[in-house]
Amino acid sequence: MKQKRFVVLDVETTGNSPKKGDRIIQFAAVVLEGGKIVDRFMSFVNPLQPIPLFIEQLTGISDEMVQDAPLFEEIAPAISSLLKDSYFVAHNVYFDLSFVQAELAKSGCSKFSGGILDTVELARIAFPQADSYKLSELCKELDIRHDHPHRADSDAQVTATLLQKIFEVAVSLPVITLKSLLRLSKSFISDAEELISDLISLKQLKLTDHSRDDLDLFRNLAIKKQAPLSASTSESVSSLMLSSKPEHLELPEGYTARKDQEKMMRAIYHALNSHQHLLLEAGTGTGKTLGYLLPSVLYALREKKRILVSTHTVTLQQQLLQKDIPALQSKYPYFDAALLKGQSHYISLQKFEHTLAEEDDNYDSILAKSQILIWLTETETGDRDQINLPSGGAVLWRRIQCSQPSSENNPWQTRCFYQRARQKAEKAEIVITNHSLLLADCASKMNILPEYHEVIIDEAHHFERIASEQMGKKLDYLALHGTLDRLGHLYSDNLLSACSNWMEKNHPEGYELMLELDVMLKDFSEECNEFFQGLHSYVQKRAKTRGFNKVVYRYGTENNPHWNSILELADRIKFYLFDFIQIMQKQKELMGESVIERDLLLKEYFEKHDFFKECYENISNLFFFDNIEEVKWIEIEARGAKNAVSVYAQPISVNELLADRFFSEKNSVVLTSATMSVEGSFQFIIDQLGLKDFYPETLAIRSPFLYKEQAQLLVPSDFPAIQEVTPDEYAAAAAKAISLLVQKTSGKMLVLFTSFDMLRKTYQMLKENAELNDYAIMGQGTGSGSRNKLAKSFRQFEKAILLGTSSFWEGVDFPGSELTSLMIVRLPFSPPDDPIVSAKCEKLASEGKNAFYHYSLPEAVIRFRQGFGRLIRSTEDRGIVYVLDRRLTAAKYGKYFIESIPEVPVMEKPLLKIAELTQNFFFRTEHDHEENAE
Repeated sequence: MKQKRFVVLDVETTGNSPKKGDRIIQFAAVVLEGGKIVDRFMSFVNPLQPIPLFIEQLTGISDEMVQDAPLFEEIAPAISSLLKDSYFVAHNVYFDLSFVQAELAKSGCSKFSGGILDTVELARIAFPQADSYKLSELCKELDIRHDHPHRADSDAQVTATLLQKIFEVAVSLPVITLKSLLRLSKSFISDAEELISDLISLKQLKLTDHSRDDLDLFRNLAIKKQAPLSASTSESVSSLMLSSKPEHLELPEGYTARKDQEKMMRAIYHALNSHQHLLLEAGTGTGKTLGYLLPSVLYALREKKRILVSTHTVTLQQQLLQKDIPALQSKYPYFDAALLKGQSHYISLQKFEHTLAEEDDNYDSILAKSQILIWLTETETGDRDQINLPSGGAVLWRRIQCSQPSSENNPWQTRCFYQRARQKAEKAEIVITNHSLLLADCASKMNILPEYHEVIIDEAHHFERIASEQMGKKLDYLALHGTLDRLGHLYSDNLLSACSNWMEKNHPEGYELMLELDVMLKDFSEECNEFFQGLHSYVQKRAKTRGFNKVVYRYGTENNPHWNSILELADRIKFYLFDFIQIMQKQKELMGESVIERDLLLKEYFEKHDFFKECYENISNLFFFDNIEEVKWIEIEARGAKNAVSVYAQPISVNELLADRFFSEKNSVVLTSATMSVEGSFQFIIDQLGLKDFYPETLAIRSPFLYKEQAQLLVPSDFPAIQEVTPDEYAAAAAKAISLLVQKTSGKMLVLFTSFDMLRKTYQMLKENAELNDYAIMGQGTGSGSRNKLAKSFRQFEKAILLGTSSFWEGVDFPGSELTSLMIVRLPFSPPDDPIVSAKCEKLASEGKNAFYHYSLPEAVIRFRQGFGRLIRSTEDRGIVYVLDRRLTAAKYGKYFIESIPEVPVMEKPLLKIAELTQNFFFRTEHDHEENAE
């Protein structure tokens, strides 16, 4: 690499397409030779056309700045000379290359014909754990100073630094990894083959491959050496700790003791000691995680028992493992904590080694393999959540994930990540897991988790929903299609062909059965397509409401010719599946477990036996058995493929199931969340979870924040009532209110919706509003990126509006100036035609209960509290919550919402008056900050 010359460049342009006449307005290049920067070149360029306003806002480059700049043809010879005998390097290289090639051609210069390197692709490979591969985000993660994003000179400079860091990673890799990368690099966008080959030669010549003593080189892979599992630390526990109460123990450095937190510790410790279940609501800022960790650790050490901590989100798991638990261990190093997830979260090194040797022409798969090669030199856990795979990498991951414990025939057995995670969990006093695995363990009785009788359930407001999903059934076209695709047929390069070749040589009887299976699979695939297309058509005709790209239809006792034809197809599919199961079972018996265990392809093939068995059972339950305690529905993609269909069945209520299978079998379950009660009562969640007969202890601890001083809740009195206008009119009124009020805050606004359709309509109106040209406007589901990308982008801008639904009602933090106002467009009642909601309401009505007050209202109140909680996240935060839905103040039930949130000033005024109040509130806030600064 040191002998090569790299021209790292960036261009700013008037648009995205040189073919449509867009031109370069700034060109910058940084030259690397011998690993160091040896030259720079920068020039503004006169494009001979106006610079669009959004480009000017993005780059800061105006028409005035380029009017006296040279035309590209004037600097083209210098650029052509600069690029001679060099690699052309850029972040998203084809964008810059297309513009430079077009401009060189227009200028009469020869087009560039050398090698290219794309730093987006190379960064994905070199930094597989990065959250984002946008240039600005990478700079933050890699601590690269980036003064002026979207200016060519600054972007070229940081891209050159990024390339240097990529080279540093490459140089640090062992030859065994580089050789695998070399084979894969033939399919890269970047012309990296020669560079990798040179590096291998250099390492072999200098014998430098043994400089990494942190790596374990085994077979065809280099993996990070694993630290030996520590012996139990609980033997050396301080007697002072064991004789103290949790609230009397000193907190780690950086944590402040709080009276409410001490109250929480006492309650949890008492619940654990007295074998009681506890519902504990802890408002934002109460120090909840340490509040349950410290008494849990103390109880586990005293009683020599294991305590499970279950969360809903990966974010909270990371916070526990990276912040709270290490802090606690720094003060009390007497306990071990471990994270355990389901097998599918962990990579199987045996399977990955096998897929690495296969010929592959799928770019996403090749990119994912390249990332994993480097990730394995870094990861200590092998956990899928650590690596940022491309979207198409999910197909590869399904093939290489752990699916069963490593056997003695597996050469990687002693290095198995899943086995190691289990061993750590068996030794640990605190085991962290997620609700899904906890409930799967509860449902399966297969001891997926190590034995435990005490559990802390954080983010407990999700527990009932996850339980319903875990105890339900699902039939999915994509999963079935993926399995059939992987199996292939006898004349393909897939699983069926590979296994039949083995059977032909080693097991003729098994091969005869394979010929039979091959014929049936072809017919089965056609029947499946017809079946799912029939379901799609049925839903299209019968569904009354349609969401954004998703149509849901709840079915029950259907009786019509169309449905009867679907049932006939379902019955035929059942027969096929039954035959597949029988054939594969016969093959299994003929070969024996020991033969299958020794061959990776055979093991994968017979895993499909279990999949087909599950499909058979699910089709039987979903289409041929009626269960009045279940709700069934079909979901289709309105704009997707005609067979993109999923069918679901879930219990209407999980309370009795949870009572019998979970709560009755545990000594103590502590459920905690910031939002569990409604108007001070826990009755709703007690009923939902089946805790009524257990008489659980309850405790609500309010947030310590001074909401009266920090926040206001404002309701526009002249806003149209939701039932009196069309959805389009309501969206227009919402857009008008957002536009007016956000300009009075001089900051950033999060707008929460209950429907994607309303969000999309409002988003379009805001984007067309010229008054908001200074604001970045982002909307969930509008092509602006994932939730995490939206949240990151929102944090970057000084003025921004973020429209969110579903997942944005909770779990995102925008402290301080990152968020100054929150708008709730409608009270968050679930749609009445949602299958689960409608079934629950019908069940309650059949029991003589008021479904609205027993279910719909309390559920909406808890959701409202979650949304409200996005605004004030620290003692320093100040802001306004706007609620556009006048039912909050006009309806009888509005008081339940207001009385369930912290006490704040609530005002109902005309919109213009609210704008005035907003301006005054933020003027006072700025004035207070200035006074404090003085």
